[in-house]
Amino acid sequence: MLPIKIVIADDEPGILLLLRSILSELPDVLIAGTAENAKDTIRLVNEKDPDLAFLDIELPDRKGLELAEDLRKIKPDMFIVFITAHPEYSLEAFHLYACDYILKPIDPDRVKQTVRYIQQILKRPEKHHPASRLQTPRISINLGHERIFVKLSEIFYIEKAGRHTFISCVNGKFKTRHTLQELEQNLGTGFFRSHKSYIINTELLERIVHYPNSSYYEVRFKNYDGKALLSRDRVHELMSYAQYNV
Repeated sequence: MLPIKIVIADDEPGILLLLRSILSELPDVLIAGTAENAKDTIRLVNEKDPDLAFLDIELPDRKGLELAEDLRKIKPDMFIVFITAHPEYSLEAFHLYACDYILKPIDPDRVKQTVRYIQQILKRPEKHHPASRLQTPRISINLGHERIFVKLSEIFYIEKAGRHTFISCVNGKFKTRHTLQELEQNLGTGFFRSHKSYIINTELLERIVHYPNSSYYEVRFKNYDGKALLSRDRVHELMSYAQYNV
């Protein structure tokens, strides 16, 4: 197998040295170049045709998220790993289908684990580049002492309760500081704003129940006890998610 070619972009020379040191301990790895700004990163990707880019989200001449969008146009099958001290960017980062999101201070074992994972993907006969992963996008949820990754297909519904937002999914219910509006922009077409306080996953919807004298419908899901609400004025729009109605 050919070595995996990697470029690194970070405006901190110490981070560049650290990543070089970590990556040098791995077999079949070639560091094709480093850059301290977006302009040089674009040049590197054009010249070196790397398999993987480590990108700092805060570069001096451009946001790393904007840079990632441009790099996707240059090389759609390149893997991207964001390196940053800012966990608040995680949702938007994964919307760009980054392979991973590593927080500073950098954990060497996490970097190595990510590179090994990408090497395994590149070894497969059918190359599973980032574009192929658009079928299973994820979001990451910061729990303070840890971060979990949730497939959108495993989310039942999202609820606004007071000042907090809760994501109910296969692995439990998790609190996030993001608003429903922010989440809604990154969830895809399968999710539906059923109520001012709820977003539901129509793929997991099982039934809606209307009780006499109630101004709302109750939404129930497959193999899940939690329930969401559906406003009466949104019922007909929800029906468009069915292939046909009988």
